[in-house]
Amino acid sequence: MILLTTAYKRFLAIALAACLVCALFYGCNKPPELPPESETESETTEDPWTFETETEPESTTEEVTEPPTTTRKPTTTTRKPTTTATTTKTTTTNPSTTIPDGSDKVPTTTTTTTTSTTPTTYVKVTNVKFTGASAYTMAAGSTQKLSWTITPANATNKGVVFFTSNDKVATVSPTGEVTAVGKSGKLTDSCTITIKTTDPQAAINYDDTISVTVTAVPVATIRISGMDEIKVGGQYPYEASVTPSNATNRAVVWSVEPAGQATIKSTDDRKAVLTALQTGDVYITATAADGSGISYTVGVNIKT
Repeated sequence: MILLTTAYKRFLAIALAACLVCALFYGCNKPPELPPESETESETTEDPWTFETETEPESTTEEVTEPPTTTRKPTTTTRKPTTTATTTKTTTTNPSTTIPDGSDKVPTTTTTTTTSTTPTTYVKVTNVKFTGASAYTMAAGSTQKLSWTITPANATNKGVVFFTSNDKVATVSPTGEVTAVGKSGKLTDSCTITIKTTDPQAAINYDDTISVTVTAVPVATIRISGMDEIKVGGQYPYEASVTPSNATNRAVVWSVEPAGQATIKSTDDRKAVLTALQTGDVYITATAADGSGISYTVGVNIKT
């Protein structure tokens, strides 16, 4: 009986000590209470221990609910395209620029310039005509500026080109200036000058013609200089002198007779080389190339 009483007292002492320890443990680890207005957390507290004979109390488990996470969707802003109209204007904005030295502000002037192109109506060429004289008679070496008109007067493209039918009679420049040449082999000769439009949008290339007659200054005299005795197999030079000095065409045409005894070859307008082939006499002739009919002949003796 005495042993039972002693055991009972020990049991009570141990139980009391366990209660004190649990009370202290529970009081120090109790989580703080949330404010009354917060509804985002909940606390669940279970009985921290269970009495068993000589058994340590179990630990307390706290469950905390975290506040919900709020996810914000990105906001997309769509702007409509804008149309900017460009204008021409000058704007003066009063004081907008401060001078660094502290003096008064100065106005800023902004100028915007816009160039606009207004389409024009294309006017096609419908004709071209020479004006002035109906024909020209010119002395060789002289010039004549031609004139012409384009129809309509307000045609967009008034370009023209020129042509001559014989450039030994007369030539024509891209600007319509005619130069009398007079070297066709005739003292008086004619050619045709043509003008033609170049409008690419016209129905056709319109044209017109005009006649130009050129009168040459004729050759009056011809003389031949060179050796009058030569040897077979040799080559010898000859030259023709022509008057007047202002003759339009001072060239000459060379010939030698009889054929087979010698040959002659022109080296320029008035020079030639004679090649002797057989012995005997030959005759060299220089004839004016301008059609005047003037000529000159010399005899040459070929020896062995």
